[in-house]
Amino acid sequence: MPALFPGEWLADAPYEDQDLGVIKAGKESEVHLVARTGPTRTCLMAEKRFKPRLQRGFRNDYLYAGIWGEGTRHEDRAMKKRTRFGQEHLHARWIGHEWDTLVRLHEAGVTVPPPVERTPEGYRMAFIGDGDRAAPRLADVDLDVLTARRIWRELQLEIRRMLEAELVHGDLSAFNVLWWRGRPVIIDLSQAVDAVVHPAARELLRRDVERTAAYFRRQGVAVELEAALALVGDSAARFAHQVLSS
Repeated sequence: MPALFPGEWLADAPYEDQDLGVIKAGKESEVHLVARTGPTRTCLMAEKRFKPRLQRGFRNDYLYAGIWGEGTRHEDRAMKKRTRFGQEHLHARWIGHEWDTLVRLHEAGVTVPPPVERTPEGYRMAFIGDGDRAAPRLADVDLDVLTARRIWRELQLEIRRMLEAELVHGDLSAFNVLWWRGRPVIIDLSQAVDAVVHPAARELLRRDVERTAAYFRRQGVAVELEAALALVGDSAARFAHQVLSS
């Protein structure tokens, strides 16, 4: 299957960046369209800027922060007590977690936007769209049955690649998949968890599959949930350590 991005899609140095405005505003972040112009080409990037934690709609983040890498005892205590220092550290850890997840999945061959660079309040990645028009969410697209069957299988294989990279998306559905050039592109990785250490990894994996399957059922695809779970790699043996440690 051909790559969605050529190997050298990013504009080369020296370059100039221009902010073209907000293309998506959510509870946790804003996404800006940025044009980068170099000597030979111009490329478009999406810059995700996280809102300060107190302005974000999603607050149940300490559950995830606890497995994003160990902080110092002082940092962990401050996060639990919700001090200003703790919230600043939690905010930074949240951004770092999503960036690291994007890089890790891209390197594992999962179809996600290619990462570009970290920024003080977020990160930049390839813009998914044609011209300056963003690709629609899969949830907003109606597919014919044959195409829907193909994409359902492709997404199951994407979930499997994520699991092989020891990650679970944690919030996957047709709302967190873009439809671009006949392919699904997975986005919004802020709630991804480590499949090895997170105690709810299997539950989140199964929820990801079930929520994604709901869209394809509406498109007329006959979904066998247990077969889909087997294809993505769910098994009692894989998650046996979580059962034993719970």
